[in-house]
Amino acid sequence: MDEGIKRKLVGVAVLVVVALLVLPQVTPKTQNAEYLSKSVPQEEQVPSMEMPLPKSLSMPTRETRLVEEVEQEEVVIAASQIDTKAKERSSFEIPQADVSGQVKVWQIRVGSFAKPENAINLRDGLIKQGYKAFVKNSRDGSYVRVFVGPSSQKKSLENQLLEIRRLYKLEGEIVPYIGQ
Repeated sequence: MDEGIKRKLVGVAVLVVVALLVLPQVTPKTQNAEYLSKSVPQEEQVPSMEMPLPKSLSMPTRETRLVEEVEQEEVVIAASQIDTKAKERSSFEIPQADVSGQVKVWQIRVGSFAKPENAINLRDGLIKQGYKAFVKNSRDGSYVRVFVGPSSQKKSLENQLLEIRRLYKLEGEIVPYIGQ
């Protein structure tokens, strides 16, 4: 590189460094922008911006209650419809909780298939019978599993498993639901 160009580049670099060090010291207003707020007039009559939400976006609010009040209440379960089947109050099972307080949720693993079309056919057949069935690929993708559920009602799943065994001649088993 030419000696003259080197001197010019060094000179420019020195000027930039001096400018970065000296200019903030010379102009104190660049450190604080409070002086700008004094020059802007404050608006005295600010219009109200409150508007009601449309009914499609409004959410019902619930009254906040103390934990002591909630614990004293008795929950009454009436006859309900779960998974398209009518259930009487006596047939409800109290869900089990694990050590962290989370409700245990179960599912039936009906079978595993190497051919995805076999799994899909079984799933469709289970859905036609009224079961909540779904398929899920294995982690390595080599086979497809068919599941029924999930549900916190383990006894109900046990009854469904017996019915599936009778209808489809498949073993199946109840396993914890881990999520999708």
